[in-house]
Amino acid sequence: RSHSRIFLPRVAAENDRAYAGRVLAAFMRRAYRRPVTDTEVEEFLGLYDRLRSTTNSLESTIQEVLALVLISPDFLYLVEPQTEPKSAQPLSDIEFASRLSYFLWSSMPDERLFELAVSQKLTDPRILKAEIDRMLANDRSNMFIENFTDQWLGLSGLDRIAVNPEFYPGFDDRLKQDMRKETQLFFGEILNQNISSLNLIQSDFTMLNYRLAKQYNISGPRGRSFERVTLPADSERGGLLSQGSFLLINSNGEDSHPIKRAVWLLDRLLDDPPAPPPPDVPDLNSEQSDFANLPLKQQLERHRNKASCNDCHRHIDPWGIAFENFDAVGHWRTEVSGRVKRKQRHPVDATTVLPDGRRLNGVRELTDHLKQNRANQFARALVKRLLTYALGRSLEFSDETLVQRLTNNFIQDDYRLHGLILAIATSEAFMTK
Repeated sequence: RSHSRIFLPRVAAENDRAYAGRVLAAFMRRAYRRPVTDTEVEEFLGLYDRLRSTTNSLESTIQEVLALVLISPDFLYLVEPQTEPKSAQPLSDIEFASRLSYFLWSSMPDERLFELAVSQKLTDPRILKAEIDRMLANDRSNMFIENFTDQWLGLSGLDRIAVNPEFYPGFDDRLKQDMRKETQLFFGEILNQNISSLNLIQSDFTMLNYRLAKQYNISGPRGRSFERVTLPADSERGGLLSQGSFLLINSNGEDSHPIKRAVWLLDRLLDDPPAPPPPDVPDLNSEQSDFANLPLKQQLERHRNKASCNDCHRHIDPWGIAFENFDAVGHWRTEVSGRVKRKQRHPVDATTVLPDGRRLNGVRELTDHLKQNRANQFARALVKRLLTYALGRSLEFSDETLVQRLTNNFIQDDYRLHGLILAIATSEAFMTK
């Protein structure tokens, strides 16, 4: 099929050059994601003319010319030329189709999207909504789910964590990909079912296969395929903050890392990242046995002894302490062993006092707090991340009004992603260059 889509059927009495021009025009139209002119095709036919006598067949000659098309800037970049560079201008329908397609499919427009753009119907509000619904229902939207979650949640960090086999002798590295898949499919389920995005904070379900369910000590799936699993009412799981991807990424491969987990939460879910640490601050994981075998809270207290650390860490540490019932690879635990003297064990203490004075115990009470008291802050954080991804650039001060409007509408729509995606795609920022 890939061959026949490029090498079209010959027309009776069509000479080689005319056929090559027709193949080139169709290929360039797809590669450039826009109509091409006769002049543009003729430029490439000039190369065809020079190569034809030196190659063995018509097909191999055309192949050489097509290779040149695929290193052209018009293929490698989304080309959006401006006639007035200092002012915003509307995208053409063709440019808009490409921007929309790379937003939701991470690929070029299909024939239907292209034809709607050529006929200048795509930006009709009714047609555009129907097309966005169609695109989200198409399997190609899996690329949006994977790419957006990777960027937003930093899932590539799974590949950078080496799990210490001395601490976790039964850990199978295939679990890293399962953890990544769980998070992607979990986000995809919320998107595809168009349910509240607050499920990302706290949910009564997750997506598991057999290996991951065994890792979490949950019964249900019996095979490699993932399925939606309803969690018991008293489950410690549910939402992103109990998933192996988040827990492992924000560990050192041996034990939990409350500071990393806190920073990730503040940055990715609340859009309130703490300032980076001073360059001379030592890491929490000291090799000194007297430090490594202390209970977590005493380790953090020592770390805060330095004046330059204390001001930041009193706003960071409380968020990370709540996750202490989860070890580095996502197991639930009630005791934690010393990092050097492995037989020395301490009961897990996940009680914490947040910077606003609120006391809570463990991840369940933390997610309750986030859902009840920080939902609007989470909504704004998600809006900013999704808008940044859609526009393909960092947000600026001039985007603030749009961010607030999108956030307000997102909250009023019960935090549903379909409405947010449509609102982004029809915003002036998305439809201008």
